[in-house]
Formats: sequence, structure tokens, C-alpha cells
Amino acid sequence: MARKGGDMKLNTPRAKNPNIESIEASVVDSPSTYAISRRRSSLQREEFEDGLGTPERSGISETATLLPQGTPGRPRSHSHPIDDEGPAPPLTRSAILSLIGASANLMATSMGTGMLALPIAVYYSGAVTGTVLIIAMAVLSDISLVFLVKASKQSGMTNLQELGRYYYGQQGELVVNISLIALLLCASLSVLIAIAELLTPIYRHALPTEDYDHWYCQGWFVMLLCVAMIFPISIPNNLAPLKWSSSGAVFSIFLVFIFMGVRFCQHGIAKDSKIDLFVDSPIATLALPIQGLAYASQFNVVGLYIELGEHKRHINTVIHGSMIFTCFVYAFFGLLGYLYFGQDTGKYSMILDGFNNDKLMLVAGAMISLTNILKMPLIILPFRHTVNLILMGKEEFGLLVSCVETTLILALIYVLARLVGDLALGLELSGPTVGVFVCFILPSMLCYKSDKEKWRNMRPRHKFGDTHFSRTQLTCLVVGLLGVLMGLASIVGLVFQESS
Repeated sequence: MARKGGDMKLNTPRAKNPNIESIEASVVDSPSTYAISRRRSSLQREEFEDGLGTPERSGISETATLLPQGTPGRPRSHSHPIDDEGPAPPLTRSAILSLIGASANLMATSMGTGMLALPIAVYYSGAVTGTVLIIAMAVLSDISLVFLVKASKQSGMTNLQELGRYYYGQQGELVVNISLIALLLCASLSVLIAIAELLTPIYRHALPTEDYDHWYCQGWFVMLLCVAMIFPISIPNNLAPLKWSSSGAVFSIFLVFIFMGVRFCQHGIAKDSKIDLFVDSPIATLALPIQGLAYASQFNVVGLYIELGEHKRHINTVIHGSMIFTCFVYAFFGLLGYLYFGQDTGKYSMILDGFNNDKLMLVAGAMISLTNILKMPLIILPFRHTVNLILMGKEEFGLLVSCVETTLILALIYVLARLVGDLALGLELSGPTVGVFVCFILPSMLCYKSDKEKWRNMRPRHKFGDTHFSRTQLTCLVVGLLGVLMGLASIVGLVFQESS
């Protein structure tokens, strides 16, 4: 059919529907290009409902919806299905073992050094307030972990870096990388310092000599031995081989909790020291970064979700179960430690230092050290991945390269740990800055953008548009705002403490 006033035909192969051109332009302008086909399908349905006829009559061919999915320079991952909702398959023996392994990895990532500082966090904020805050942090951490899984499920991305780029472009990926490196570096320093401080008295006690001036009795040598033990288990390129060692780490933490309960039953509440139920000083806010970082496992949850494979539908069960168990241990350990020492709790950044030569608590220190040694690969692996992505654009290389990279990373951590040497300082500085961002603010930002895109793709724009707010989006805003307030409050507390 010829157009009036000209010879050009409308049905030539190069003719293109203007609606498609507008969609392509809007998609190119967005950092996220997921579900282009869904947006086109939505437009086709709207055109059909508006009387334009079938997609073929409106000029949109069926093959036009099959566009590449992914951002330029980073193809979208297809390692797991985008939509894994619906009824979960029955739990088989292999599924239960997979869920136990994932739960152990998630709990081992968070449980460890932070547990030892919880009594002083309760001391800062009071017995009642501190315990309530520990529970509140568990709830917020649970929500933030679910946020990250939702964002990964919606986008198909397999790590935080890809999520940052997918939803916020290259700048988002850069912010995620810098934040992760800072958080993982602070976490690794804290863990290594704690290991050395706990093992040094045990190591010296086991030596046949009481002359501790020898070089092999010094703290730097004990820390070097710890690094040597951490190295071989930090080389694997995924978290799956660590599920059994992580199970041992969680068991060790639980034993330490039992030991603390035994000593408290024998000793009771400190009788010659005041116990504060509530604290109204700005110093109370110093509890927030310690308690928030105690649950930090956000940098591993997406990887664990991917490695669950066919059992990914049970990831929320893994998260909820892990957080409930961790919260139970944390709340009682922090409260019992504070009640045991009273006001003297403020002297010990690691509560086990207050038990002197108590043999049972020396065993507890050895168990915590074992936990931290087994936990280090859960920090080193994402640390190595992040550095590789920044420098070379690829997460992992061969075994030899992984060995060399692990050696360099551990050497850097060792040197910085020797220079810092203070566990409490590391937690109080990293918590209100990069800690609250990675643990609460970043997951909220990613999930908010993910849910916004989900509603945009599922509903016609004329019905909801971009002004629709779901419950998930509102929850994201609340959690993100709480993260900002926690960071600001903790900084105020630090300033107040230093000035007074």
C-alpha cells in the first residue's frame, strides 16, 4: 500500500514501529536493562487492549521481543532462574544437608570476634537496652539479607558488584567495591588481632619455659603462626568446601556460650558492682556499631544463595534460622558477660581477657580462635574476588594465581594488624562508617531499585506508573533510614567519648 503523496511503502523490512523505538531509547538510558522483553510484551498487551490489534498488526514481530538481556560489557548471568517462587519441592536428605551447610556458612561468617565484644556493648547501653538492641540488630540483619536475595533473584546477578552495576551503573559498582574492600579489610584485621590475643596466653602456657622473652614467645610470632594456618584453607575459589569447617566453627561458638553459662551459674551477678539497666549517655550509641557488625554476613549471602542450586527456594529458611540461632547466642552471651563483671566490663574489649588464668575459659579462648581461623576464608574469598574485579575485571584465576594472591592479601593483613593492634578501635571505627552502609543501607538501595523495576515490568504504566510504592519499597526506605541514623548516632558517641 502506497502512502499518499509519495512512493514509500509502509511494509518495507526497514519500517519500524515508533513505540518500539521509544522503548529502546528509555531502556538504553537506564543502567538496568533486565526484562526488556517484558516491557515490550507489556506494551504489546496495552496496544492490543487499546484496539491496535495483534502484535503483528501493530508492527511488532514476535522475534522483536528477543533482545539481549544484560548490561553492555557485562552479560547477564543465567546461573539461576529469575523466578523461583511457588511451592517448594519436598525436603530430601540432600536438600537438608545443603541447607545445613549453607546455614553453617552464614552463621560462621557473622559469629566470631564480634561475640567477644558484645558484653562491652551491653555495658555501653545497659542490660535491658543492650539486649533489646542485640535482638533488633538481628531483625534488621535478617531483613537486609532477604533484601539482597530479592535483588539477586530479580536481576540474575551473582554477587554484590554485579548488583551494584546492574541497578546503579558503573558508579554503583565502584561504590560497592570500595565499600566491600574497606569492610572486609577491617573485618580481617579484627579477626586476626583477636586470634593472636586469645592464642598468645594459651601458646605460652603450653611452652616448657616461663621465660617469654624469646622470639618464639612474642605476639608477632603467634600471629604469624595463625596466618600460616589460615593460608591453606583460604585458597579454594568457592564457599562449598568450607561448609564442614564452618559447621565446626559454629559448634565451637556454641561451646564458648555454654562455658560462659557455666561460669555465670557458679559466680552469679556481680555483687560489688553496679548494674545499669538503661544508660542515657551518648556513649550508649557505641553499642550500635559493635552489635551491627556482629551479624555482618551480607557480603556472602548472594554467593550462598547461588550455591544452593536447586534448593534456592529455601534460602529464606536458611536466613531466618541462622539469624534466630545467632541472636539467641548473642543476646545471652552479651548479657551474661556484663552481669558477671558489672562495671569492670568496660575494661575488656574482649570479655575473655577478664578471666585471667581460668583454664575453662582458656579452652573457650582456644575454641574462639579456632572459630576465627575457620572463619577467615569466608572473609578472604570475597576480599580476593573484589580486588580481582577492580584490577582485572574477573573474580578468579587458576590455583597458582590464587595462592599468590592469598599470600599477598594475608601479608597485608598481617602488617596492618601489627600496626593497629586494637580490636575495639577497629570495630568502633568501621561500624558507623562502612559497616552500616554495607550491612543496612546498600541492601536497602538494591532491593528498592529491584522491587521498583519488578512493579514497572509487571503492571501497565497507566495503572500504577512510577509513583507506586509497595510494602517492600517502604520497608527498604525504613531500613535504609535506620542505617543512616545508626551511623550518625555512633559517630556522635565516638566524638563524645573522645572529648570526655
